[in-house]
Amino acid sequence: MTVCSTAFTTLGRAQAASLGNASLPIAVIPHPFGARSRDEVRAIADKCVDEIARAAGVAVAA
Repeated sequence: MTVCSTAFTTLGRAQAASLGNASLPIAVIPHPFGARSRDEVRAIADKCVDEIARAAGVAVAA
């Protein structure tokens, strides 16, 4: 399981496939990510946590 920002999702899928793991679960977060404030990162995490958990194989309540 990996996390990619929207700008790198295609690259992440291609890299996973080239390494023989085309079915690698990828959770996608908004891009850009690095220059965000702590509050912005927290807000993104709150919005993405269920997708990340599902990609990691964790059951998420509806």
